[in-house]
Order: sequence, then C-alpha cells, then structure tokens
Amino acid sequence: MNLEKLTIMNGEIALDTSVAIRYLNGDRVVVEKVLALPTVVLPLTVVGELLFGAENSGRARQNIDRYLQFIDGCLVVPMGRETAAYYFRTRLSLKRKGRPIPGNYIWSAAQCLENGWILATDDTDFTYVDGLAIEHW
Repeated sequence: MNLEKLTIMNGEIALDTSVAIRYLNGDRVVVEKVLALPTVVLPLTVVGELLFGAENSGRARQNIDRYLQFIDGCLVVPMGRETAAYYFRTRLSLKRKGRPIPGNYIWSAAQCLENGWILATDDTDFTYVDGLAIEHW
C-alpha cells in the first residue's frame, strides 16, 4: 500500500449497506452524520448491494438514479490482491471461532481492514471481525 493512500484514507468512515440505505431513506440521524463526513467511503461490495437493491425494488427506475447519484458522490476504491488476503484471513478466523457471517460482510470488512477505515454499521455481525474498527449508527 502506498503512503499517499494511507494518509488520505486511514481513519475514514466507510458505510455498510444498512447505513447507506438508512441515509438514502432519509434517516435524520444518519443523514446528519454522513453530511458531516469529509469523505463518504463505500466498500465496493456495498456499491454492488445498493445497485442490486435498487434494480430489484418495485421502484427500480427511481431508485437506480438516486442510488447512482449517491454512489457518484462517494469514494469507492477497487479491491485487489491485498483485499483478498484480508478476506481469507478474516473468513478463516471467523470459521475457527464458529462465527460465520455473510460473505459480502467479510469482503466489506476486509476492505476496511486493508485501508484502515472505520465501518459505520448497525449490524452486529461485524463485531465478530477481529481488528475491525466499528461505529454503531
């Protein structure tokens, strides 16, 4: 990982899917917190989940435009080999603890661990991930 990436992104808050949806649905508390962030970070898996949810909804045309506008205003970082290494170590650790969590959660956690992001979530599954910094929103 290069130094520029560390100084720009370490300590940033990333949103998980549930928090991003609460923002998109106008949850006042989440909207205030998101608008106060200097940068809104979305793990790549969250982008995929948001787009799936928008297209799969009963109001796909409305939602996809709104979701894409939100995503375009966020920092979305590609995943690479290092993310995969964090993924396998995290998944293996969870398996050994007997605490499996959904696969997309592991990818999101891996990307947060790799980049030093704090994950804003209201999902308790992430508490089982060793070393993951979490804020409960």
